[in-house]
Amino acid sequence: MSFGNRPARSYNIGVPTLFLHFLTNVIAPHNLQIAAPPWSVAAQAETGVSIVIGGLVLLLIVVVVLYWRLSRKPRGAAPASESIPGPEPASIVVPPPPLPGIISLDFSAESGQRLSFTLDTPTSTIGRAPDNDIVLAAPMLNADTASLHHARLRRDQEDYIVRDLGSKNGLLVNGRQTIENLLQDGDRLQFGEVEAIFHRPAGGTA
Repeated sequence: MSFGNRPARSYNIGVPTLFLHFLTNVIAPHNLQIAAPPWSVAAQAETGVSIVIGGLVLLLIVVVVLYWRLSRKPRGAAPASESIPGPEPASIVVPPPPLPGIISLDFSAESGQRLSFTLDTPTSTIGRAPDNDIVLAAPMLNADTASLHHARLRRDQEDYIVRDLGSKNGLLVNGRQTIENLLQDGDRLQFGEVEAIFHRPAGGTA
């Protein structure tokens, strides 16, 4: 419809307004209310996420409170892991092994004293020459009757063996002349007329 020469205008924009006005006039006398439009999917999703996060936070708070209550120790109670220390057990003292006996060759001196030579090497030479391990010289009795290199003492594992080195006046063990002899504790040796006693206490080692 037109008025004069004015072009016709479309009133499509005002239709919703007129419809809303109509609904208001119809519903108002009956005390009716227009229901709220339904939630959108996005709004529902946001609400669900908020509820889940709130539930997780509440659950975490409950777990922390329970752990704190269980971990508290009652006052005055002794810790379960601690024990009353008792007397320490007496330590066993192991005595050191006894020192081995000293193996030696004892000579008689002119003064009546004994001159002792410890046998702690695999071999020992005996004679008047100064290059011997055991030098037969004054103040030993009858030192001049010994040869320059009279005899040799040799250790054979746990034993000692004496051997004559071709001396002029010979070698005697317990009064018997010998070239080579296995020695025992207390044996009496003679290098010419120089006397000596072989000592090997029980358990003695070289």
